[in-house]
Amino acid sequence: MQSVDKLSVKRNRIIIISLILLTVLATLATAFIISKKTGKASDYVFGEQALKINGKMVETSIFLDEKNIFFDRNKGNSALMQKTDEEINDLILEEVIKKVLADNYFYNESGYKVTQKEIDDYYNKYVKPSLEGSGGEGSSISEGLDYKSEAEYKKDVELYLLKLKSVPSIAKEYGISLDENDFNNKYDEYTKKYKDMPKSIHPKDEYKKMLLVREFSISDKLNTWLEKLRSKAEIEIIEPSLKAYRLYKNEEYSKAADEYQKAYKQYRLTFYQDKEKECRSKE
Repeated sequence: MQSVDKLSVKRNRIIIISLILLTVLATLATAFIISKKTGKASDYVFGEQALKINGKMVETSIFLDEKNIFFDRNKGNSALMQKTDEEINDLILEEVIKKVLADNYFYNESGYKVTQKEIDDYYNKYVKPSLEGSGGEGSSISEGLDYKSEAEYKKDVELYLLKLKSVPSIAKEYGISLDENDFNNKYDEYTKKYKDMPKSIHPKDEYKKMLLVREFSISDKLNTWLEKLRSKAEIEIIEPSLKAYRLYKNEEYSKAADEYQKAYKQYRLTFYQDKEKECRSKE
């Protein structure tokens, strides 16, 4: 986890994390659905027309961002290397679901809005200086993510500002708070560290909200909150190979076999034929 003073707006993430360029592992994993017998990668684009939440199709770009983040966070993870493509895809699918549920809450259910002036002011004060080579938060925003325009940066600034407004009350609801003495000490350390860049220092009340966002994001209460959102959402996995494995994992073998059959018809990979046979044998 990066230091709080560098917490910045990350594309589509409830946890504000610093990403670096994708590793060779991510490059090699671009083709996710591979037949173990033929060795031929499918022409399927991961996440394309794959998932609906509350009746809305989830954009492919969200899957690709979450895939990049997943591999960056897990580079060097030997346990991950032992997992199958299906297991990895399912883990990424779960991150996509969590991300979409959280973002939907911040934008549509939190009751908070962010003005264009707030977005522009935050961008100009904390993000733009870094992009121009004079310090600030922009460099940590852009690492690992392909921002093509100022508008894309500002879209994530909007999301982060919504989190700063929303998360403190959620954290309080779940019993997460900051010790005042500890907070004051941390803020003093923070201001001393950046005393040569006073314009880049966040106000004390804003810094406190940033700390609460971080504390909530690394607590076990985050998943409790996300499960509450999930219980009220309509989640439909459409892409057959993703749906098949989720059913297989839940030991719904008859339904899984039907989805593996669909996956084979769509991609013509013998791996899915083998998985269908395995499921039929377990019915």
